Formats: sequence, structure tokens, C-alpha cells
Amino acid sequence: MTKRSVRLTCLAISILAAALISGFFYAYSCSVMPGLAATDPESAIRAMQGINAIVRNGTFAFAFFGTLAFGGISVILLIGNGGRPLAFALIGTLIYGVGVLMVTLLYSMPLNEALASAAPTPETAARIWNDYLEPWAFWNTLRMLTSVLALAAFVTSYISLLLQPYTAARQIPRMTTQTA
Repeated sequence: MTKRSVRLTCLAISILAAALISGFFYAYSCSVMPGLAATDPESAIRAMQGINAIVRNGTFAFAFFGTLAFGGISVILLIGNGGRPLAFALIGTLIYGVGVLMVTLLYSMPLNEALASAAPTPETAARIWNDYLEPWAFWNTLRMLTSVLALAAFVTSYISLLLQPYTAARQIPRMTTQTA
């Protein structure tokens, strides 16, 4: 395998992981959370507690951590290659690290942990759910948008790297009759 093919492969895995996690956050934004909000608060809390209890699995881990890991590896592999591929891989990795990983650690996980310890009753369920739903949905929307931006940056990096030999060849001055 050439260095270029390793770089392209790593970027392709970054793209796959970013696409998967973007879709995951998108599904929550457009269906899961609105669906839970349409049910009674006590049922919504129990359902979200169940979801949060099982979401940490290998499939989720590949998308969630793989985006950052393969993005970072891509950046390292692109050092020395420079140019647009490196710049966009770095942008995608930074956007994902701040907009998804940090938001998850600082906001989404604490909300999930607080909900996990909640013991809703018919009297308290509406307050518990309302305190959870609005901020969680906001942070999830931010994670969705930033993961899509990271995906776009990785795709741009991949395409830039893929086209690099062709664009470099077009920039080589050619001998013309005037310069000869």
C-alpha cells in the first residue's frame, strides 16, 4: 500500500464514521426526541433511560470515537503532504472534537446521568422530563450540525487528496513555442 492509499483509506473511514454519527444525531433530532415528547412524560423518561443504558456499544463506539480517532490519524498521516487535504482533515477533527466530543462530555452526558438516577412519579415526571428534554435536544442539535460540518470537511479533504496528482500536473508549466 502506498502512503497516498493509506491516507485515502484513513480519510474514507473518517467519512464513514462521521456519516454514521451524523445520522445517529439526526435521527434523534427528527424522530426519537419528538416521538418521546409526544408520549406521557413518565413513559418518555423510562424509554430514554433504557436507550441511554444500552447505547454505549461497539457499533456506537465506532461512529462516535472512530470519527475523532481516524480524523486525528488522517491529520498525522497528512503532515508533510500539506495543503488542502491536511487543512480540511484538521478542521474536521477540530470541529468534531469540540462540537461533538466536548459537548457530549460537558452537557449531554451530565443530563443523561441525571435522568438515569431519576425516579419519576406521576407527580414529578413532567418536571423531570421538561428539565431534560429542552437542553438535551438543543445540545443534540448542535452535535448533529457539527458532525455534519466535520463530515463535509473530511469529504473535502478526501476529494482534495484524490485530485491532488491531477491538479499538480495541471500546474506544471508546459513548453510552448513561445518559451522554447
